Amino acid sequence: MAELQTSRLIPRGAGMTIDVDAIERELADLWRSSGRFDARGVEVALSRTSVLTLFVYASDAARAEQARELIDQLSSEHPSRVVLLTGQDPGIPGQDQSATEVSIQCKLGVAERYAPCYEQIAITLPADGLDLLPSLLIPLTLPDLPSFLWWCGPAPLQDRRFARIARAVDRVILDSLDFARPVRDLVHTRRLHDQLKPVDTIVSDLNWARIAPWQEMTARVFDLPHCRWALDAITDVWVVSGRYEHLPPNPSQALLFLGWMGSRLGWEFDDAVSRPDGCCISMSDANGQRIEWNLCFEPYAARLHGHMLSVQFQARRDSEQATFTIARGGLDRATVKLSAHNRQQQLLDYAFHHALFDLRRLLVREFQALAADPLYEAALAEAEGLARSVEPWLI
Repeated sequence: MAELQTSRLIPRGAGMTIDVDAIERELADLWRSSGRFDARGVEVALSRTSVLTLFVYASDAARAEQARELIDQLSSEHPSRVVLLTGQDPGIPGQDQSATEVSIQCKLGVAERYAPCYEQIAITLPADGLDLLPSLLIPLTLPDLPSFLWWCGPAPLQDRRFARIARAVDRVILDSLDFARPVRDLVHTRRLHDQLKPVDTIVSDLNWARIAPWQEMTARVFDLPHCRWALDAITDVWVVSGRYEHLPPNPSQALLFLGWMGSRLGWEFDDAVSRPDGCCISMSDANGQRIEWNLCFEPYAARLHGHMLSVQFQARRDSEQATFTIARGGLDRATVKLSAHNRQQQLLDYAFHHALFDLRRLLVREFQALAADPLYEAALAEAEGLARSVEPWLI
């Protein structure tokens, strides 16, 4: 499929001001003046298509380039007005002179007379440009269409200005894998959710979608007739997450997973203690039975830092005892395997490939969501309390 692009630079004015009116004028002029011809000389009509407004904040140039590639992949499924906001690195000279770029990106199929197109606005923000964001997001949002803010990089959740920025859109998409202080930032995510709920801005976390395979496998195993007894007889759980040696441990996935189970099953927090390789959280079920959740971290490559690698449940009731293990394996650890056994035999052995580990699919899922996810909200509320309990050891 051929690609067409036409673009124009808008020089930066004096100071920190970004002229939104100039951006709209240049885009309108691009649409009026843009005409393209295919290889046969036949004129191709450029079709302006948008189903949403997507704001992407990239904390550095490398993340901005990654975001550009993903936006291009998403454009055929979710054509949008895209506003790419790149944070300026004060250590790189000459960025103050960078201009805003407006462009029209089109994809042309073979022998087609029209090309669906989307608008892209790329703005490099000055250092500490958070104050500028509300004045950009609100006027650049297309009317009568949903607006999303994908924060690509560590979100400044402890900055009071961030809530004001988030209020300018319908949904703000975070990724707790990128949190600079994972445990503390999970607490601030809950606070942000509570601040934004009255204005109907939805907070979502890409990490929540990443644990969908673990939720699916957990529900699958405890729904089997010969395994249902074990759900009310869990005594110990071991959750292993990857940790890159140069980064602090990130238990966000594990805490959201535990928050999901605890909120669905009515478990209550008892206490938490430190372990040499992590920590142990004690819970009690509705019958008062104690459940020990052991959060451990295994040295691994940077690409799986913070990702859950395995979950093992141990259940015991009278003379019955069983172990259920869910683990990632295979090429790129994209296969989820479930096994279950008791003292006598293997009860279950099952594996499947799960595509939700792919960032593009995670974003598509977010764009298709029309409302807040009550399961995520309940899990986040539970995870926030758990995060506070383990913060002394997992900072």
